[in-house]
Amino acid sequence: MAQQETSTANRTRFPGEMLRTLQQAWSHQGNTLELLLPRGWPEMRGTIHWRLRGGPGVAPHGQVTELNKIPGVSALTRVHVWTPPSDTLLTHATLPTRARAKIQQALPFALEDQLIGEPDQLHFAYRALEDNRLAVAVTARTRLQTWISQLTAAGLRPASFCPAELMLPLTAGAWSVAFHDDELWVRTGIGSGFVCPAGVDTPPSILEMTLREAREKEHAPQSLTILQAPSGFNPAAWTERLKLPVRVEKLDFWAIHHEPMPALNLLQGGFAPSGHMRELAPALRPAAIMLAIWLVGSLVFDLSEWWQLKNAHDNIQQQMTGLFRRTFPGAVVQNPALQMERLVNEMQGKTGKTSANDLLPLLGQAAPVLQASPQIKLRGMQYGDSRLTLEVTLPDYKTMETVKNAFTARGMQVDVVGANSTAAGVEGRLRLSQSGKAGT
Repeated sequence: MAQQETSTANRTRFPGEMLRTLQQAWSHQGNTLELLLPRGWPEMRGTIHWRLRGGPGVAPHGQVTELNKIPGVSALTRVHVWTPPSDTLLTHATLPTRARAKIQQALPFALEDQLIGEPDQLHFAYRALEDNRLAVAVTARTRLQTWISQLTAAGLRPASFCPAELMLPLTAGAWSVAFHDDELWVRTGIGSGFVCPAGVDTPPSILEMTLREAREKEHAPQSLTILQAPSGFNPAAWTERLKLPVRVEKLDFWAIHHEPMPALNLLQGGFAPSGHMRELAPALRPAAIMLAIWLVGSLVFDLSEWWQLKNAHDNIQQQMTGLFRRTFPGAVVQNPALQMERLVNEMQGKTGKTSANDLLPLLGQAAPVLQASPQIKLRGMQYGDSRLTLEVTLPDYKTMETVKNAFTARGMQVDVVGANSTAAGVEGRLRLSQSGKAGT
């Protein structure tokens, strides 16, 4: 008994240890590592900004020049990459189809006038907008493949790539503008924006031209929100030049809590990431091994316990068979327990003793109920296997339930063998028996 309790306790500890391992393995699953790649990376070894979001408190962040120097990252950490805006063209397209395969085929032709380079060397990603337009991002295939290769070599498997201007806050009726190094990043919509050389004293000409085009199409913003404005920035001069209110925000756009999913993920089509579970397989291998060990241990324990119970059952069955043969020599043994009960009942009957399930005691118990219920029409009765079967006709099913409860109140077991609704009422068969036995 003590060995069995010890085995059960050991088996119980296995799931606990396994669950703790799984919890530790998945502790980083809620974290998201955001990377901001510098312009010209990786050919130009610039500074990579990183921030680890998802934990309580202030998100850890910093700058590195090598990806493997980022702390607190595991194979389960979700990685999102903000790519240099100058490496991706953001534009719009309107197509007569919403089939993904047809869109991928049609985009190079629909944007032919805006492309520089051969279409087969470009990668097209898109997002459907509410006005039946598509927000499209165009990136060189070799550039995107280089980013993926460098990150994979560092043990990072990115779930998404998105042009960095789309990390700027999106406010209704306003464009967001951020100064970053010597560039000006502008976000104009859900999946739209552009990058241009920065100007401090006066707004860049590209920004002025884009505003004029937006006014012509009646899509102009009502204001501009400036982020990370450099020293010497003159919002009044910009307001006068652009004929638009300019508001300066005293915050770092990199510290803003961004949308859960990027506005436009470049990893589409042939660059779509493989199944996430397959990527996480190396990190989950220890927990999977522990789970397999626990399952095998549980199976072995259950088989051992089953074997012990089977042997005990066989021994008891042999003892019952031996007792039956000694008590009733010459009888054919099939079910010793049932056969012995029937033979004992027969012997009691021959000696003049009766049991509660004999015919007369059953009739004695059933008669008061039948007499007290004049609505019962008794059509016949049968007796066999220590049970009395009454064939009755009742007015309705409710009456049948009442009669059944009356028999039960007298300590009888009632089984409704069948009940059919006819023109005369409900015809049914009630099988009665007594669970207790009494001799007379």
